[in-house]
Amino acid sequence: MAVWFREEAAPGHAVEWQVRRSLFSGRSDFQTIDVLELESFGRALVLDGIMQTTTDDEFIYHEMLAHVPLLAHPAPRRVLIIGGGDGGLAREVLRHQEVRSVVMVEIDRMVVEVAKKFLPAHTAALGDLRLVIHYADGAAFLRGLAPNERFDVILVDSTDPEGNGPGNGLYTPEFYRHLRNALSPGGIFAQQTGTPFFNPEVVQRVVKSVAEFFAWAGVYWSVVPSYPGGFFTFTAGSLGSAVDAPRREATWPTVWYTGAIHRLAFSLPPYLARSVPYAVANGAPTSVNHQR
Repeated sequence: MAVWFREEAAPGHAVEWQVRRSLFSGRSDFQTIDVLELESFGRALVLDGIMQTTTDDEFIYHEMLAHVPLLAHPAPRRVLIIGGGDGGLAREVLRHQEVRSVVMVEIDRMVVEVAKKFLPAHTAALGDLRLVIHYADGAAFLRGLAPNERFDVILVDSTDPEGNGPGNGLYTPEFYRHLRNALSPGGIFAQQTGTPFFNPEVVQRVVKSVAEFFAWAGVYWSVVPSYPGGFFTFTAGSLGSAVDAPRREATWPTVWYTGAIHRLAFSLPPYLARSVPYAVANGAPTSVNHQR
């Protein structure tokens, strides 16, 4: 008899994957953690019953979250990753030879340890000498930064703000104020903001906050097949120039990202452009000057 993993995407809608076998199931101090081997999509990391990443399509999400902001920045030297415990985002960031140091702040040590054991392709770069991992709350880490400790690019790869999950503190106006203060002049920020079909309030909330604290704010999107609806958004903010076009080219082979896809990703369907303030409309990002 077939075994299926079922995720409730929204009232009246669910997504299911056929499970070949369970590789790990446990509970950390913060959440339940499962690793499944699926009949399709390969191995999957599931946190609190929500699909986070699969080996067969993770490259789309991680390349778009890493390369769009990093290649829009003229010279990213120091990068901060908040979350990202599966290691896939750090792997993509460390492909950039301009990057000299990466700080990854992950609240849940067990996620990293489980990923190292069961998702080795995700965690292949965690031994890079440019990377330092802190096991701490990302919002608290930002609040405690010294005034002279700044980053060129900050990436937020967290769980969705649901229930009492560990990602909730990473979607508040206070968080974005501290995040802005942790960026160098001209710094860039990007964060996953979920699927607008099922959770439009997430991207709306984030864009509104980012527009208050950053000189430029914009939404971009990609297709991630393993996420409910397939249509997935990211929100970016910049203290300098716009993020909607690359300033440099990737010097390594990518699987999904290209400069053309970078530009097209900021062209939003009208239904999404109308629903989020300060979003990209007609290919031209709205520039805002609400910094505080």
